[in-house]
Amino acid sequence: MPEPDSPSVVVIGSVNIDHVVVADAFPSPGETILGNTAQVMLGGKGSNQAVAAALGGARTAMIGRVGADAEGDRARMGLANKGVDATRVTAVPGGETGTAWITVAAGDNTIIVISGANHRWPAEGDPLEGSGATAAVVLAQLEIPLDVVQRAAAHTEGRFLLNAAPAAELPDELIARCDVLIVNEHEQAVVSGQSDEDSTDPAAVRRAHAALRKRGARAVVTTLGGAGAIVTDSVGTTTSIPSPPATVVDTTGAGDAFAGVLAARLAAGDSLLAAARWGAAAGSLAVRAPGAQESYADLETLRATMGEHR
Repeated sequence: MPEPDSPSVVVIGSVNIDHVVVADAFPSPGETILGNTAQVMLGGKGSNQAVAAALGGARTAMIGRVGADAEGDRARMGLANKGVDATRVTAVPGGETGTAWITVAAGDNTIIVISGANHRWPAEGDPLEGSGATAAVVLAQLEIPLDVVQRAAAHTEGRFLLNAAPAAELPDELIARCDVLIVNEHEQAVVSGQSDEDSTDPAAVRRAHAALRKRGARAVVTTLGGAGAIVTDSVGTTTSIPSPPATVVDTTGAGDAFAGVLAARLAAGDSLLAAARWGAAAGSLAVRAPGAQESYADLETLRATMGEHR
C-alpha cells in the first residue's frame, strides 16, 4: 500500500470489468472447445496501472468513466480496496461500464474490449479536474479518446507519461508532450512509423527511439516481455534492462504492471533507468499468476525481487 507522504501519481484512462476464460488452447474460427475456468475481475489499462502504481508505493488517484450500473460500483470499490483514490471515477448516466473479454491459453491471451463509458467524456475542459497541477506524474493510455489524452497532457504540470496502447498513430504535439513514452515492440512500430520487422532487435529499437525523440519525446521505453526493456533517456543514452526470469502463467496486464510501477518510482524520485528496473520486476512477477490486478505484487515483494535480481 502507499507509503506515508509519498508523491502522487494520477492515472487517467479506462476502467473495465474483465471476463476471463482460461483454456488449454485457443479455439479456431467456428470451433467450440471446453474451457477450464471463468472469472469476472476488475480491469482496464488505466485501472490496472493505477493499482500497480499504488502497490508500487505511490499515493495514486484514478480518473475515468464507468456506467451508472452495478459494474461501475464494483469497479470503484475494487479500486478503493487496492488503495487507489477513486473519487474522480465518474458514473455516466445512460452509459455502461466498459468490458473486456479475455481468453487465456498456452501462456498467451486474446482480448476484445467494449469501451462503453470509457468513451463518454466532456468535449471540452480539463479532464484531470485540476489534479494535473499537483501530481508528480500523470500517466495515460489510449483506451480513452485521443483528444482527452491530449487535453490531459496539456493540463499536466509535472511529468506526463503515455503508454501508447492500444497502438495508434499519434500527433507530433502529443509525442512532444511526453516526458516518457512507453510502448511494446508492436506499438513502437506503429507510433514511430517504422517497420515492425525485427522490431525487437536492439538496433531497430534504437532507430525507433531516435525517430520518436526527434519528434519531441524526451525519453522512450520499449518493453520486450521476458526480454526486459530498452530505455533511451532524456540525454539520448540507450540501455537494455533485463527482466527477472519467470515461469509464465498469464501475460494479461503485465505491461500495465510495468507502466504503473515505473510511474510510482519516478514519482518517488528514482531515475528513469532505476524506475524501469522496478517496472521489469513488476512485469515479471505479474506473469507468474493468473489475472491482471490479482497478480500484481506489493511494495515489499517488489523490493525483495529487486534485491534478488541485483
